This record gives sequence, C-alpha cells and structure tokens, in this order.
Amino acid sequence: MKSSRFRIALGILLVFCAAFVWASGGADASKSDSAAASAAETAEIEISWQVWITPNLTRTYYDEVVAAFEAENPGITVNIMEADASASSSAGDFIKMRLAAGDVPDLWTNVDIPPFADGGQLWEIPVDDPDLKLVNGDLMDAEYKGKLYSFISSVQPQGCMFYNKTMFEAAGITTTPKTWAELDDACAKLKAAGFTPIITGGEWVPGLIINNVLSTDLVINNPTFWTDINAGKTTFVDTPEILEGIANLQSFVDNGYFNKGALSVGYADLEQQFLSGKAAIYPMGSWFTAAEAAASKDFEVGVFSIPTKDGRPSLVASAGYGNAPVVYAKSENPEAAFELSKFYVMDPVYGAKSLQMDGLFSNLNPPLEYSMSPLQLDLAALVPTAQFGNLQHRLGEPGADGFFDPMTKIGQLILAEGSKAGSPASLAKVFDDYVASLK
Repeated sequence: MKSSRFRIALGILLVFCAAFVWASGGADASKSDSAAASAAETAEIEISWQVWITPNLTRTYYDEVVAAFEAENPGITVNIMEADASASSSAGDFIKMRLAAGDVPDLWTNVDIPPFADGGQLWEIPVDDPDLKLVNGDLMDAEYKGKLYSFISSVQPQGCMFYNKTMFEAAGITTTPKTWAELDDACAKLKAAGFTPIITGGEWVPGLIINNVLSTDLVINNPTFWTDINAGKTTFVDTPEILEGIANLQSFVDNGYFNKGALSVGYADLEQQFLSGKAAIYPMGSWFTAAEAAASKDFEVGVFSIPTKDGRPSLVASAGYGNAPVVYAKSENPEAAFELSKFYVMDPVYGAKSLQMDGLFSNLNPPLEYSMSPLQLDLAALVPTAQFGNLQHRLGEPGADGFFDPMTKIGQLILAEGSKAGSPASLAKVFDDYVASLK
C-alpha cells in the first residue's frame, strides 16, 4: 500500500544520489550506475511507533506486525515504543512526556486527536490517498476542524453488559434488562441468589463506567448536547439525563450491587475475575469478546446493551475522529509512518488479526473478516439495533478536551461512596466547573 507521494520521495532520493556520484568525478556510466545501485541498497528510513499494550494487544503481536511490514517495505526500519493501558485510558500522557523530552515517536496509537491537533502536533493525512477509498462510509466523518488526521478503520462498541448465563438462570432471570428499573430488579435477584451482581475495577475503568452510564440516554434525547453546552444553552446540572444517570449509579452502589473494593482491582485482573465466575455482569467494551473467546471456563457469556430510561438500545461509540494511528507533524518521514498506519489496520492478515484480538468490527469495504466466537456474533447482531454516541468525544460538537479525567474522578467517587459522594447536582457541577476552567 505504498502512497504515490512516498514512492516519488524515494525516487527523488535515488536520483539525487546518482547525480551526486556523477558530479563528484565518476569516470564512466558504469561507475555511476554502480553508485546509484549501492545508494538504493543502503538508503534506510527509520521510524518509531508508539504502540498500545493491553491484555489482548501484546508486544509479541506488534513485533509480528513490524516484521511483516519491514519485509514488505525493504529499506524501512521500525522501532517500537510501548505505552501500557494499565497506566491510563489512552497514550496521551505518554506522548506528552515524549514531547517534553524531545524524543517523539513518528506514529502514535490510541491518543485523543483534538488536543494534539489544536497544538499543531499531528500530520494531516492525504485524503486523496487511493487506499482510503477502502474506508466504509464518508471518509470525512472523522474530520476534526476540517482536517483529517486519522480514519475510521473499525467499529468498537462500548456500553456492553456482558453476563454469566448460568448465574442469570440460577437467579430466575429469563430476559435481559432493557431499562434501569429492569436492571435494578435483575441485580436484586442476583444478589438474593448469592452472586455479586456487577463487577468493575479501578485505574481508568471508573471513567468508562460513568461515560457509558451518561452517554446512552444523552444520544437518544439530546444528540447535540455539546453544541448546546458550548453555546451556553444548557449545563450539566440542568440536564435530566446527567442527573438521572448519576442517581442510578449511586443507587446501585448503595444497594451493594458492585464488587467490594472495586477500585483496588486492576483492569487486567478485572476481566479474569469475571471469566473465573466472580460476578454476574461485567460492563466493558467489545474488546472483551476477544479475551472471552480465548478463555477456559464452565459457563457461557451473553451480552446486552447498557440500559436506558425507556429501554431503547443505545451503545457508546469510540474514536469520533478516527482510530487508525496518527502521524507526528514533525516526523522526518511522515509518508513512511502513514504507510505503517495503513498496514496495521488494512492488511488482510494483520489488520484482521488486530480486529480479532481486540474484538472489533471492520469499517472497510470489503470488510476484513475473521472467525467470530458466539459472543462476538451476538454483539454483531446487537450493533445494528442501537444508537451510538459518546459524551467523551462528540455529541454535536466535540467534547471538552481531557473530559475523561473529570469523568474518572466522578466515577471513582461514586463507586467508593455511592450517594455519600454528594447529590447528583453537586457532582454534575464538577463537570460544569471543568468546562468553565478551559475557557
């Protein structure tokens, strides 16, 4: 998938090398030809790639991707820099440290685009690249302020409620909950049957929980929420979906529906606890389906969308501005870095493997395919029925920069203290204060 710009640049380099040898006193054409051939053999491009390490996406996998890319692109060497998902929800902090240190990778994976684009740190990708014709839908759906820095290569549903079918059956639950009232009833039955109804954890997970709880009703009832916030037409405190979502989560904590000491459980341990039968429901994103497919267990896992007030299915979308890796604006070899970005998400073998390992769905046409587990097939059937939104990224206009941080703070407070953390209005005001602090 070589871009024409990249091939032209490499061609210019080789012509320059040949011309230099001739001008420096080459006696005949054969000597010049030999020098040009030597230059072609020794011309090396070195790029660095910040990868995102998770329980699913391992260093071993990234090494395989790099080896395959280098074999297909002789003359390009790729060095890997690791950012670990156990440290934060994205690689943003890792990149900020690298920017401060002056040692910045050429290609970045799993970063929020708006703050880095606003800082002039992202390379605008060429919208006329022929490979981008493979992207399903409107390529510019991923634009940010009129420019394209990434593209939507896959769909990653969040707001998924994975559940232990054996525990549901033992508790007498015959249908999956669609409303908050139905989920409350199901959790009461699970608790009475001696099960922990819902399991969650610390690190970045509380931010995901509060985002899922608040996003799903907002996208149904107020899909232009951030547009209204930015225009001063509403506030978090004045938005019923925000107050009701906070109150629902607080009541579930007060009723003892979550695992004890949830904030002390790391993400990697969290999914293993659910897979070992420690709780009945596990709220998480679609990437969990990959771990479930590889796990040995004595029960089946099902999935339903996080409840809404009226029962209409709603899920949380990710990567509002694209999820392919982005290129550093000051990279010395941006075209080569972009080739690696495309290879990672578009290659029929390694792009499909990435989807499979992280439980994603292809957004290419034709789609990259992999053998899906029963749970992944269930989720695939659920996706077309749901509306998608994301309070963190976009509801109308872009969300506030760094909004996952106050969401994580509020999620931690609620999971630790329930209603003792404060009234829904007082907690919603934390969001309003954060937005005001950015102005």
